[in-house]
Amino acid sequence: MKYESMIFYRSFYEAIRELPVENQLNVFTAICKYGLEGEETKLNGIEKVVFLLIKPQIDANNSRKENGKKGGRPRGIKKPMVSEEKNRTETEPKPMVFENENRTETEPKPNVNVNVNANANVNANANKKPYGFVPPSVDDVKQYCRERKNVVDAEQFVNFYSSKGWMVGKNKMRDWKAAVRTWEKNSRGNNTKQQVQNDFIEGNLADDLDEIDRLSAERIKRA
Repeated sequence: MKYESMIFYRSFYEAIRELPVENQLNVFTAICKYGLEGEETKLNGIEKVVFLLIKPQIDANNSRKENGKKGGRPRGIKKPMVSEEKNRTETEPKPMVFENENRTETEPKPNVNVNVNANANVNANANKKPYGFVPPSVDDVKQYCRERKNVVDAEQFVNFYSSKGWMVGKNKMRDWKAAVRTWEKNSRGNNTKQQVQNDFIEGNLADDLDEIDRLSAERIKRA
């Protein structure tokens, strides 16, 4: 069965936007194709989980449309009491509607559990890794350090941030290469300090300190 319009709830949008960018378009297209054309797209993994959570709401809306065309009330939906209907009108969030489709008094409330369940399943299937960021391997860091020609210890870098859950302060890391560059700058600063210490040990700075002491002693005598 094909339809000219469909209801797209905010909960659908919030569930889809939590997906990785490369998966969002596939789920959005599958929802529109199912809601408007009645054709179900074959999906896998996270995309399938989100679609299956949204699908019952689309089925309920389409069933309501068909029953409405026949002049009857959607099967399984009871007419709400006056007080319940008034309260629902005041508190129910307004959904996004395609092609100006009007909502009716008998329309079921959006499934508010879609977003919660979708987020839970998305996080479980993503191995609890933050979206948009994949922790690098030691080899990845080594390769980048070779390109930068720095002396950052790749293994130490990975071990350090792994122990912190790839957190930078209170926030999740977004760009590990930027963190490498920060370590690179710190390494340069540490090398400079080490060079000063080496110069002092070798006598370069020690000679200057002896000259300062000599001049200070002469000034005290003249005073």
